[in-house]
Amino acid sequence: MSRFFTAGLLAALTLALTLMQAHAGERKQCNAQLASYLIGEHLTRELKERVRVEARATRVVVNPIPQEFEPNRLRIITDESLRITGMSCG
Repeated sequence: MSRFFTAGLLAALTLALTLMQAHAGERKQCNAQLASYLIGEHLTRELKERVRVEARATRVVVNPIPQEFEPNRLRIITDESLRITGMSCG
């Protein structure tokens, strides 16, 4: 009986750890909607970092030319006066 209990407990802990790692990965994925309320603001270095953190991105590019898709990169689009007009991940 003790052997079955130990095996069951080990299986449950393995499953819990796997689920925790899967959910941790979801939280770190870039999500531009989390920072979309900043559209219209004037882009500064400080705001660029704030947007990156709020969108959970690892990198930020401003007015990017097309590049390879990177799911954790935030793309910020601005007008000529550096007002944020849009943002997306990729």
